[in-house]
Amino acid sequence: MKQPEPKVINLGGIEFLLQPYGSSYGFPFVISNQDFTISFGEFNNPSFFVKFCSLALWREGAIAMHQRFMQWAERLGLMPLKPEGLSHVDFSFDYHLPVIDFDEDNFVSLSTKDTQYRKDGKIQTFKLGESDVVLRIYDKVAEIEEQSGKSWFFELWGIAENVWRVEWQVRKDILKRFGIRTFADLQDGQGDALRYLVTEHSTLREKTDDSNRSRWPLHPLWIDLQEQIYKLENQGIYREIDQQAILNERLLRWNM
Repeated sequence: MKQPEPKVINLGGIEFLLQPYGSSYGFPFVISNQDFTISFGEFNNPSFFVKFCSLALWREGAIAMHQRFMQWAERLGLMPLKPEGLSHVDFSFDYHLPVIDFDEDNFVSLSTKDTQYRKDGKIQTFKLGESDVVLRIYDKVAEIEEQSGKSWFFELWGIAENVWRVEWQVRKDILKRFGIRTFADLQDGQGDALRYLVTEHSTLREKTDDSNRSRWPLHPLWIDLQEQIYKLENQGIYREIDQQAILNERLLRWNM
């Protein structure tokens, strides 16, 4: 039996495509447009799961996109029962790198697992980590041409070759370490999280004869990346103490 096609609907003054299927993580309704993908259900908890599309994020930023969603929800007569939560956040930085003068051994990282991907013998992706923190450094132009088709990046960059992306995917346990639970927290605390990521968690180094790789000098790419991150606002948080987590652990031990 042929499945029905997506249907154009208007909700809160914005047009969406209502998909003929629910989400893979249990929401019965999925609506989307070029800016949002919104999954929702009356009996789901939380009721909404929202994904901001990359073009909208680059055009407006995450904070503005969050405000747009909240304004849309208000027009529909919806109201928040509690602050939103962040399942994960991706931080990305794009660099023009005509020559890749490093390999997987140039990285010094707390991650114990690393992977690299090649095509026609040419490296395209370095990946470090696989759970709470994942670092990817990859050929963004190749990714656009082979997978995503997001050619609007070429206009944004002003070039269409030799652009590599440094991308961190950070899940909520690490975000909570820096007190980041909501979008307001993200705006205030992203500088703290990123400083940790580019100084303590993982670095890119230039190889020397020193047997201690942590003493290798930083690669120029990483020096510039750190300089850009140091310009971001931060609160100076290194680790937030979660009093509720401490209490829960004590209760667990008491009941054992």
